[in-house]
Amino acid sequence: MLNQAKNIFLVGIKGVAMANLASILQKMGKSVLGSDVSEEFITEELLKKNSIRVQRGFLSSDLPENTDLVIYSSGHQGQENPQVLEAKKRAIKTITQAEFLGELAKQFRTTIAVCGCHGKTTASSLLAYALKKLGAKPSYMVGSSQFNNLPGGDYEGNDYFVVEADEYGVNPPYDLTPKFHFLDPDYILCTNIDFDHPDVYKDLTHTQEVFLKFFYKRKLILCADDGPTIQTVNSLDRKQYTTYGYLHHADAEISHVKTIAQGSSFKLTIGGHLRGVLEAGFTIKLSGEKNISNTAGVVLTLLQLGFSTEKIRDAIKDFSGAKRRFELISVIGETYLFDDYAHHPKEISATIKAARVRFPKRKIVVIFQPHTYSRTQAFIPDFASSLGLADKTYILPIFPSARENVKSFKVSSSDIARLNPDKIVYVDSRRELLKHLTSYIKQSEVIFTMGAGDVYKLKEEIIPLLRSKAA
Repeated sequence: MLNQAKNIFLVGIKGVAMANLASILQKMGKSVLGSDVSEEFITEELLKKNSIRVQRGFLSSDLPENTDLVIYSSGHQGQENPQVLEAKKRAIKTITQAEFLGELAKQFRTTIAVCGCHGKTTASSLLAYALKKLGAKPSYMVGSSQFNNLPGGDYEGNDYFVVEADEYGVNPPYDLTPKFHFLDPDYILCTNIDFDHPDVYKDLTHTQEVFLKFFYKRKLILCADDGPTIQTVNSLDRKQYTTYGYLHHADAEISHVKTIAQGSSFKLTIGGHLRGVLEAGFTIKLSGEKNISNTAGVVLTLLQLGFSTEKIRDAIKDFSGAKRRFELISVIGETYLFDDYAHHPKEISATIKAARVRFPKRKIVVIFQPHTYSRTQAFIPDFASSLGLADKTYILPIFPSARENVKSFKVSSSDIARLNPDKIVYVDSRRELLKHLTSYIKQSEVIFTMGAGDVYKLKEEIIPLLRSKAA
């Protein structure tokens, strides 16, 4: 299918996964075009840089006559999108983005899938970055528009393919098939297992079952440093895995963690089961225990691929993170403005704790935008607890998903604020937010815009406010 298709059309091309896929296909020599809404997306720069044209809207008449293949996701009506329906009417091949990714991965000699409910974008970006530094010329597709000034998707050859493997459903509520079940990787690096996506999974047990099916008879490196993940580890049968290693246990253990001037240092001790007894120190430009754990998982993966400890140490040391993951937006006077994609209580906790490590004497201020009504409703107490780790949190209205029927939910961001009124303030508009920030912000806070919606766009209003404070 991929080899025959020359003119490929992507419906919803501005989405991060779609934009990265478009970049890969273009570098593979395909003619790529797509459609999306007129709203500005974080991937605009990536698409423009690659001269990939985007049509505005989804009119069936705008589907080019020479199209060989149409790729679509669950967004923009999914299989009911007018352009998808038009393609089927013309007998043009159509395929979901998740299914196509599985087909694409077959083109490579070694595929490494990076999965996990939290941290997989940073881990997959680091793995792709390290392979590039090691001279392996990998192709890759991660869940960010860029990292370390590199694009979130690239094609350099057919030896290695690093792919961020998403556990979300293909097209909820109609098709709940986990996206990563279409992948058949040679190696799996899993950062953790947790209950997320209540619109797809019933509970933690259901989530664990889905991950275990993905792991079956595959080479697995698993970062087991929390309760749900360790619980999953205990249910594994080692006979079902060709290569198996997990952190904080007999196979590999992290120790001597230190905060240094530009990140962290740690020691990794690896048992003979994986690669002979090994003890080595590493430094990274990232902070927080979760980033260290995920980095150790990347190190284990690279060792399994045959790279030496010394070369791995040098390859990872300058990685500074992916876009929208603890991303430094601006420093104005003594005030720092960061942006982070954290949208689950555990991700929020991890980001705030990492900020405490990096800025132990500063006040942490979070501007949080909940993402999806189903997730907000399922984790109200957990959100209140995690957001309460900041000195002050301003919580915005919920950013909905087009897949949800908003009328079927009776939940508001204010429900979270009520559980922790001393730390969390509900603001129902950007104007009200700016009024609160004007009175609260002094000149030395660490501020985060946080969430999976469009909260990152607030930088356009926050930066002028900070400049007026510093003047």
